[in-house]
Amino acid sequence: MTLRIFNSLTRRKDDFVPLDPDGRRVSFYNCGPTVYGPFHIGNARNFVVVDVMRRWLEHLGYTVHFVQNITDVDDKIIARAAEEGIPPGQLAEKYTKLFFEHIALLGVRPADEHPRATQYVEPMIALVERLIAGGHAYASEDGSVWFEVRSFADYGKLSRKNIDEMRQGERVDEEQQRLKRNALDFCLWKAAKPGEPAWDSPWGKGRPGWHLECSCMAMKCHHAETIDIHSGGVDLQFPHHENEIAQSEAATGRPFARYWIHNGFLNIDGEKMSKSLGNFKTIDALLALYDALTLRHFLVSASYRRELDFTQENLEAARKATRRYAEARREAARVLGAEPAADAWKHSARARELEARFAEAMNDDFNTAQALASLFDLVTDLNTVRTAVERGAGDRGELEALAALLDLFRGILGTTANLEPAEEAGLSDISGQLVELLIDVRAKARRAKMFELADDIRNRLSGMGIVLEDSPAGTKWKRGG
Repeated sequence: MTLRIFNSLTRRKDDFVPLDPDGRRVSFYNCGPTVYGPFHIGNARNFVVVDVMRRWLEHLGYTVHFVQNITDVDDKIIARAAEEGIPPGQLAEKYTKLFFEHIALLGVRPADEHPRATQYVEPMIALVERLIAGGHAYASEDGSVWFEVRSFADYGKLSRKNIDEMRQGERVDEEQQRLKRNALDFCLWKAAKPGEPAWDSPWGKGRPGWHLECSCMAMKCHHAETIDIHSGGVDLQFPHHENEIAQSEAATGRPFARYWIHNGFLNIDGEKMSKSLGNFKTIDALLALYDALTLRHFLVSASYRRELDFTQENLEAARKATRRYAEARREAARVLGAEPAADAWKHSARARELEARFAEAMNDDFNTAQALASLFDLVTDLNTVRTAVERGAGDRGELEALAALLDLFRGILGTTANLEPAEEAGLSDISGQLVELLIDVRAKARRAKMFELADDIRNRLSGMGIVLEDSPAGTKWKRGG
């Protein structure tokens, strides 16, 4: 089945066909963070779902060149730096480092390139000069440069907004309105204010505008004026992505990006989670309450285009789901006594059926919700076969095949064992050894008919979240929930 992507530009699911003549190389750009503070779980949704898209494209055999920028000069950075009493560059470096630490904790792979806006100022100036020469931009008396929206006939084609309708009710800063020809014109180059970071330019000292940064870095890092995929949160569709299209295509005369992907909001209490509303939950705060595996599973539990509700109930459901499939994989490894061969799933009809269902879901616009349904069915089958093997009536080859398929699914979704809480990642740590010791003591107590002591051990372990399961083959344990 061909991968189909919902393209925000065409408003339909389009077959994915990359620009590469050989059909294998994919250019992919995602709008990265503005580093003026720690990112929140709403931002993390974009980073995680795009990471899954990248993994799926690679699974399909594409060579993906993935670029995600760092906006390290911006009004918000300047304002926060003033609050903290440090230079803007120092603040940007501080939160850039934190960004990389946090995405790593969530299992998000670094991009192939993370260009920083301050590294591309000269190419940005060149792009502005190109726009001025083409009659699409103009300098104002203060040394700022503006893109003339009405010079680009296709303005609004991504957001489906009409220029005349945009004009109505527009709130415009009086000073900016005095400098601009039209209220809708947007800034390409900002004239410097005292104490702000600034670079020399033909129009005087200043710095690039936010929209300009992404256009320039996308084209420069991909060495192309047209790229395959551009993604970001739905809140960036207008004006940011609309303005990227306008300035890029006005400069080059070519389509800027062929597939536009936008993920839905993460909501809390029925509202979009955002720093401006003050209702956000930072990653470091959440990781003190939930493990990374739970958070990542939660973020991929719904189709990326749908809004996702941040609720205790949804997080608890994610926690239980991750415990279930992590335990199933550990138990399978225990019974097999070895790790499964990566391609073992190909030798099982049932595994191939589940893989086909998973692939059908992912090829339908990266539908992780449906893909997870296949994973859950796989876990049920894995537990059934494992129990049968333990009883001497099952097929070890089938158990290996299903365990290998679980590894494949988890690798694509990024919900891998390295994100499991350390105390649950295996039975070889000290806490696991202590539980085994208590199980042994309980068994001896039962043999000595000291049933009260045996029951007390079970109950006290239960109170710590340890569930004992007695069977003719012996007693096994797992964490409850």
